[in-house]
Amino acid sequence: MFVFVQQIVWEVELWKNVVEATSRPRLYERLENIEEQLTICEKAIAQYLETKRLAVPWFYFVSSADLLSTGTNPIAVSTSVHNPRMLLFRPR
Repeated sequence: MFVFVQQIVWEVELWKNVVEATSRPRLYERLENIEEQLTICEKAIAQYLETKRLAVPWFYFVSSADLLSTGTNPIAVSTSVHNPRMLLFRPR
């Protein structure tokens, strides 16, 4: 998907006039297609994070962005929580 967005950006950069650049044939359809694909990806990520939150309930208190950036390592995720001392970890 990134390749498609990058290709559109390169094509638009070639034009100096904004009206000409944005009135290219099929540009709107291509952007709509990319938006649909992005929506599908967002739904899949939300479902994935929901499975992780069901497995580890305190993940509900961590934002989706923090979970995605730190992974599911409890120690790494705990540093993104405002007060990590509130979280209790038992040794394995």
